[in-house]
Amino acid sequence: MSHQGGPVRTMRWPGLLVLALLAGAGPAGAAGWLSAVRDDALGLDPAVAAAQAQLRAVEEKVVQARAGFGPTANITVDQNQTHYAETLSRRSFHGTVTTLQVTQPLLHNELFPALKSAQAQFEQARASLAQVRDESTVRLLEAVFDALKARDAVTLASAQRLAAEEQLASARRSFTVGNVSVIDVREAEAKIDTVDAQAIAAAADLALKQQLLTELAGRPLPELLERSLDGDRMPDLPPASMLEWLADAQLHNPQLQAAQRTLEASEAELRKAWQGHAPTVNLTYTYTNNADTGTVTSIFPRQGQASAVGVSLNIPLFASGATQARVRESMALRDKVRADVDAVRRTVQLGVRQNFSAALSSVSLAHGLETATRSLEVAFRANRRGYEVGMKVNAEVLDAQTKVFESRRNLSRARYDAWLSYVKLKSYAGMLGDEDIDALDRLLVVSPSQQPQPSRARTPAPGEEAPQ
Repeated sequence: MSHQGGPVRTMRWPGLLVLALLAGAGPAGAAGWLSAVRDDALGLDPAVAAAQAQLRAVEEKVVQARAGFGPTANITVDQNQTHYAETLSRRSFHGTVTTLQVTQPLLHNELFPALKSAQAQFEQARASLAQVRDESTVRLLEAVFDALKARDAVTLASAQRLAAEEQLASARRSFTVGNVSVIDVREAEAKIDTVDAQAIAAAADLALKQQLLTELAGRPLPELLERSLDGDRMPDLPPASMLEWLADAQLHNPQLQAAQRTLEASEAELRKAWQGHAPTVNLTYTYTNNADTGTVTSIFPRQGQASAVGVSLNIPLFASGATQARVRESMALRDKVRADVDAVRRTVQLGVRQNFSAALSSVSLAHGLETATRSLEVAFRANRRGYEVGMKVNAEVLDAQTKVFESRRNLSRARYDAWLSYVKLKSYAGMLGDEDIDALDRLLVVSPSQQPQPSRARTPAPGEEAPQ
């Protein structure tokens, strides 16, 4: 097939799609931008709202448990209407009895474990809220990093197309002077088509990642696309610090704390069930006001008051086995929760180990890829120079070019993966705080180079012949 036999195939719109996706980025946010986005995401997260409502509900249980130690007062009003008939007469009369009763518990042993249970449930709900907030924060940061990785893939695809266009222009020049065959031109054209397909996939992935991030944050975040991780800074993770992270997780992990507080509540419920056998003592005060318009034996109205103070003792003797059943139920629930605590502890330890290893591996991979990328760039320039002087074929240049951009993509992913694993590690250790969000915000530096530049090498439009 001769070079003059048809127009050169080009696909210009993927580059325009890249520009359209990245052109909407406004000025990068000021300090605290990421914290503000995190706060918005927390406010929209239904899991956080549910945990907050649960905390408010359990807080009222503490109030109810404390109220059990205080007095209770009740007023009872009884009214009756009586119709009385006898042989010579009949009459009607009515009466009203008003009773005020005040009861103060003196001995109720079940009140103390009930209060302890309510307090433990409150602490459990507070730890669960902290856990849900951490999970929501990690989800947001993961979405941010996914969007940035997708943005980098789009940017690299655009840059790779520019490089492929330059190589195509070089192949055409060499073909024009008769140094290479038309095969080199077709290989360069095929490479551009491949890069265009990759750009389309990368742009679609970026759009999806932006949509997911918008749903989490509650608003579009175009300014994020002008920011990039500071490549000179990586998480500081000495390999010997694994035990320190595990120790921190044992003390501060909110999921483990919630499980431990649940165990405390179940143990308190068991003690409360045992107190079903114990006697109770109450101090009571009763005031009664009795008024009527007559009785069966009297036609004269009456009104009287009476008051009494006393101590009541209640000793449980027999409950048909209900008390023992409640004790056995509480023991079984306590054993279940104890097993749940062990399961959570193992899960937390595994999460710490996995994310520590993942962060350490990603840091090492990033350092290795930095060196590899520099070496591949040198090799690519050498191959391109060799092609220009006739010592290398076009396929070798295109292969070296592909390796360079693959290494750059892998380096970008390794950096984001390292920081994401580090964030997850801090979350498992219960150490993820506002200062960490601010630190990540400072790491996302403004990177104007992320905006793709127009191609300098002109590719003929469809229907336009290549240089002769």
